[in-house]
Amino acid sequence: MKTAIIYISRHGTTEKVSSRIAAKFPNEEVDIVNLRKQKLNDLTPYKRVIIGGSIHMGKVHKKTSLFIEKYHKELLQKDLALFLCCMEKDRVAQEQFDLAFPEDIRNKAISKGLLGFEYVFEKMSFIEKVMLKKITGKDKSFSKIDDAAIQSFVDGIKYH
Repeated sequence: MKTAIIYISRHGTTEKVSSRIAAKFPNEEVDIVNLRKQKLNDLTPYKRVIIGGSIHMGKVHKKTSLFIEKYHKELLQKDLALFLCCMEKDRVAQEQFDLAFPEDIRNKAISKGLLGFEYVFEKMSFIEKVMLKKITGKDKSFSKIDDAAIQSFVDGIKYH
């Protein structure tokens, strides 16, 4: 089965998570597509599509939303999985997930995951660093990528 993992990564976290997901399908053909650097014009070769994003300022990247809008009908015909990297937890994280992906796309997904977050200060703008320090009190890079959540997400795909 051919799989596409489609994402946008601003500071590299969603890219890292996408690579970890791909590594869990060692015997399958997996294409990892960063919409920030690549265009994907055809979903036909893929039976499975995994879409990932991250939350910045409370929203998923606009290119993620535009991709979903453009390929909406095709996505509803695929084995679809959705994940999000965000710093929030529980109800707020779920609200962000719900805002990131349209309801019918969420309902179609065979697996959904909130897979953690990290802050890579070296890749942030001055404004991002100042805001993050104010919000979190942190001034150094740190990672809270949730490997158990990644495994659970992948299991949901494999054993659907």
